[in-house]
Amino acid sequence: MAKGRQLPPLDALVVFETAARAGSFSRAGAELGLTQSAVSRQIGKLESFIGSKLFTRTPQGVIPTVTGETYVQEVSRLLDGVAGATEGIRAWRGPRQITIACSRGIADLWVLPRLAALKADVPDLELRLRVTDDVAHLRTDEYDLAIFYRRERPAGLAVTELAVEEIVPVASPGSAPLEAQESPILLSIDDPVREWFGWGDWLTDAAVTRPAGARDWKLGDYRLAVEAAAQGIGVTLGWSWLVADHLRSGRLVPVHKHWLRPSGRFYLLRPLDRHARRIVREVSEWIVAASEADRVC
Repeated sequence: MAKGRQLPPLDALVVFETAARAGSFSRAGAELGLTQSAVSRQIGKLESFIGSKLFTRTPQGVIPTVTGETYVQEVSRLLDGVAGATEGIRAWRGPRQITIACSRGIADLWVLPRLAALKADVPDLELRLRVTDDVAHLRTDEYDLAIFYRRERPAGLAVTELAVEEIVPVASPGSAPLEAQESPILLSIDDPVREWFGWGDWLTDAAVTRPAGARDWKLGDYRLAVEAAAQGIGVTLGWSWLVADHLRSGRLVPVHKHWLRPSGRFYLLRPLDRHARRIVREVSEWIVAASEADRVC
């Protein structure tokens, strides 16, 4: 422990985070295997250490105070980090076990449609998929391979470029060109963690004026935006590598001739701080071949 570090009682932090999430001391106790009074004592101990009340009691249970709400966000993040670090240390290292990290959009639209082929082509594979859009806080001990879109080439990793990205407005078959649509719904996601280009970026690059009466629907998840567009609800920006299957099948069609070509790429990443096991090499080669097959198609 670093000299002078003032740490709160660590057991109390776990109890505090659980109580805030459960909204009740009794429910927190049931989750942790403690009595309600034991939960209350732990919270009291933490409040004494901090010097501030963390909860307000209500007839329905407890709610965090302003201080408690701020504190629980940080505590939750740190506990998640500890859990992740522990999981990383205990990570799979069996001869046919592998952990692949990727974003939600890549998992939904590129990995999932290819899992059956991966199962058939890589015998006896044991797979764990680590899905996160917070790539900035993803540690290299949490994965063997990772697939992410990055605006700049990542440093300190073994990097293989999978795809140059192109972005074009897409909608369901039979949709009018974007410029001819009246009051179109522009489908997108709203998440500052992800390095997404938005409608403003595309409109500026295309030198196109925002359609009159256009309405924004921010769905929070790229797969939802893609499916909503395929169902004829509106128009979304299609990242060509992610929606290639939809374009090939005809579920989505471009509704404008302009393709935005940003500097970012989809990359396959591998940590350099450990030996690449045989299964890691096999799956890496499979992913690269699958991506190349997409370009051929």
